Parts: sequence; structure tokens; C-alpha cells
Amino acid sequence: MLGDRLILEEVNDPGEAVRCRAQHQRGQRNLEWLESHWVDVLPQALGKYLAVASQQAFVADTPEEAWAWAREEHPEDNGAFVRYVIPEKGPRIYAHCR
Repeated sequence: MLGDRLILEEVNDPGEAVRCRAQHQRGQRNLEWLESHWVDVLPQALGKYLAVASQQAFVADTPEEAWAWAREEHPEDNGAFVRYVIPEKGPRIYAHCR
């Protein structure tokens, strides 16, 4: 009905915990960098895909192009992310339509 089942597992491996924590921290640094640099990436990112890796941004037309840039330019940053930047300016209202 909703696709694949979700399986939760407890992981007790200290090495895996360290790896996950480091990846989360890299992702958090990229997110914080983007929050402080939105002015630098807008308006050219509107309606496009924005990749952020190693506190650096790249604007692409497709998510595949954005991910390819992140992997090629910053292969060590497994905290990279790609986001679509909605082109509309102003408030968005989310409501249930009947």
C-alpha cells in the first residue's frame, strides 16, 4: 500500500556510531552555512536545484547534475545535500482542500 516496510534496527557498534555522528555534523555544518548564505545563492537558485557540500553551493537544472557536482568536487563530504528552491516568492499556505 505505502511501499516498502520500514525496518528499525538497534546498532551498538561504536565505530558505526562515530561514523554516523560525523556525517550528521558535516550535514549540519552545510545547513548552517546555507542559512547564513541564502543572500549569496538567491535569486539565481529560484526554480533550480541547489547542492551544498563542504560549505560551498552549486546551482543546477537537475538533481542528478547537482549530486554529480557534489560527488565530484567534494567526495569526502557525505553530509552534502541537494534541495529544490521553490521559485515563488512570498508566503505559502498549506491547507487541506476538500
